[in-house]
Amino acid sequence: MADTDQLLPPNSEVVFANGFIHRDAGRLSNGFIHGEEGRLSNGFTHGEEGRLSNGFTHGNEGHHDKTPTERNQYENTASTGITWYKATFLIVNAALGAGILNLPFAFDETGGIVPGNLAHAIFLSFATGSFIMLAICAMEKKCTTYQEVVHLYWGPKWGFVCSICITLYCFVACITFIIIIGDQFDRAFASYIGPDFCNQWYLNRKFTMVMSALLLIVPSCLKRIDGMEFMGNNFITEPLKLVTRNDEFNICNYVGVASMIYLVIVIVLELFIGDYPKGEVNISNFFNVVPTISFAYQCHVSSVPIMSCVWNRSRSTILKACLSAMSICLVVYTLCANCGYLTFGSLVNPDVLLDYDASQLVVICAVLLLGLKAWMTYPILLFCVREAVADIYIRFRGLRSSEAESSEPKRRKSFIPGLNVVIKLLGSLAAVFILIFPGMCYLELTFLKETTFDLKSKWRFYAKVFVSILYIILGIFTFGLAMSLGVFSILDSKEEPPICEVVSHIQDFYAY
Repeated sequence: MADTDQLLPPNSEVVFANGFIHRDAGRLSNGFIHGEEGRLSNGFTHGEEGRLSNGFTHGNEGHHDKTPTERNQYENTASTGITWYKATFLIVNAALGAGILNLPFAFDETGGIVPGNLAHAIFLSFATGSFIMLAICAMEKKCTTYQEVVHLYWGPKWGFVCSICITLYCFVACITFIIIIGDQFDRAFASYIGPDFCNQWYLNRKFTMVMSALLLIVPSCLKRIDGMEFMGNNFITEPLKLVTRNDEFNICNYVGVASMIYLVIVIVLELFIGDYPKGEVNISNFFNVVPTISFAYQCHVSSVPIMSCVWNRSRSTILKACLSAMSICLVVYTLCANCGYLTFGSLVNPDVLLDYDASQLVVICAVLLLGLKAWMTYPILLFCVREAVADIYIRFRGLRSSEAESSEPKRRKSFIPGLNVVIKLLGSLAAVFILIFPGMCYLELTFLKETTFDLKSKWRFYAKVFVSILYIILGIFTFGLAMSLGVFSILDSKEEPPICEVVSHIQDFYAY
């Protein structure tokens, strides 16, 4: 590479599609140098195809492929990546979450065990298929993020739309996990301190949620690493940095999965040893379970950066990771939904864990582990939302590299909305990530790959096109259905009393 002081020709102009414009004397104001070999010192490449490694196009070619240099960088991680079974547990950890608590209630709304399991099986088959389609599309273009997949197949406009959806979904999911952590603190305090625990300021959920976020979540999203390796020479003096790769969550990954497995074991055991009142089966709407299942199986956004870190990224390796992850989720969700519903019937709570007697040691352990799981999953979601927000901010503002760097603190302040986001509508956005975007990308990949049209290839081509269009149509239907059910649920919902009062009634019931 040329000497670091070598500059581009004077008065030269380089225009990037994301709004970066370089007209200076050849040096980018953030200190990155562009040398003879067409490589920026931060790892971004400037090759003959005119593409940067973050997926942004250079110039007016409109080319949607990465340069050979970028592909080599992507392949070089094959010798240092994670194994497929570690990727499986990372995906499972991203998938298993708050949705597991609502599944028994969703089965009740659907009409019982049979229709609930039928809807579960149908949606699982589509979710698994879209998972494989998304993995194939990401491998073909050497993508490292979900929004990059959409960007490379459908252009910057659709990539921008995808980034907005990811930002909204993951940010609201992060808020949901903070609320879950606060709920578990309340359950533990109510069981061992008393129903009036919230009268103490240091036990109030407003204080415990803030402190848990500061003491647990923030440190888990930071990591001491070598600034030279991830951020370039300009950041070598920075002691702490946000985690930059999804494969760095090894301990959080295993603990999170183990926590959810323990929760399912408790639910199964309580079905046989617990003595709880049951309600009658309600015959309701078959489609009421769709938003919950959609939210429960949404791990597609996190799966792309996870798959990009896998060692030996062959199609068979990725297929093993996808099928193994979906199989584990199937077993966990099926046991939780069926056993939870059979235990309480129509009396099941939207949060099934609230129905169990928290004075039992096994139940309180499940409560605490659920809070631990929320803490472990938070960094993965934050990783995805941070990448999407950065993409949106740079594209929307049309900033130069120097302006983007100097305005970074302002960006973080401007993307912190209030808590009035409708959390129940997450299922509709999950349908977009599971069905619509994978179908769109696989459709485009089919048109790009099929060049021969003998009889066998023609039938295969038409089959792929049909499946892709089916996913898109089904995704649009599911999005509208989940959105409508979410809105109606919010309009019909009643404000629940605080847990201090709820716990007192529960304790009176068990005392009786």
